[in-house]
Amino acid sequence: MRALVIALVSAAGSGRVEAQPPGKWPPDSLVNVQVIPKTTQPVQVWGMMRNIAGALGVSCTFCHVGSDSTPLERIDFATDEKRNKRVARQMMRMVQEVNNRLDTIPTRPTPTVTVTCITCHRGVNRPVPLATIITETATAAGADSATRAYRALRERYYGRDAYDFGEVSLNTAAFRTARAGKIDDALALLRLNEQLYPNTAALSIVRGNIMLMRADTSSAAAAFREAIRRDPKNDEARGRLRDIRQPP
Repeated sequence: MRALVIALVSAAGSGRVEAQPPGKWPPDSLVNVQVIPKTTQPVQVWGMMRNIAGALGVSCTFCHVGSDSTPLERIDFATDEKRNKRVARQMMRMVQEVNNRLDTIPTRPTPTVTVTCITCHRGVNRPVPLATIITETATAAGADSATRAYRALRERYYGRDAYDFGEVSLNTAAFRTARAGKIDDALALLRLNEQLYPNTAALSIVRGNIMLMRADTSSAAAAFREAIRRDPKNDEARGRLRDIRQPP
């Protein structure tokens, strides 16, 4: 993977930026570096950057100036022109601080946990939960767009660490979408989830809570009763029926 992502960064120096001679790869020394120790060998930095790139699922030009077809020796690793490179430095500093704080936890279990980029990113450059992405899409563009986004992400990432494709993600997205006033879009997300996870009590409870947002007590009660039918021991559904003064 040709992915030198986050700036060849190091602890010293904000001196002027100087480029390596064209055609020189790997470089003889680090240039314009601010986080990684300057004594680090360029070949070691290359390995670190490959790990970071893999954690974010990106290539060199996510942070550095050049195209994916540009030979490595022609990519401008020194410039700070791209915002992603400047953000990456801050993320690297944050990781260092988190690990320093972890070291202060009393009686840390062994083996100890070390935070790296992949701890949060898990193969995507924007490390947010699936429920957040689907909620944002549904509230901005509707359930059809959210459904397409969900299916595209599921096709690409299912079986990997990037997103949780379990039942809870779409249930959460549906509830949050309803809270944003998009009741019909929320119910459409639940219908999608019902296709993937049929006959679950949790989904029926979410549907009931959404119907209450619409002040449709009758439909809410029907949903809570359906949850009990699916799971006779479900106390949450019984409690919701008591709350709205409906028989089980």
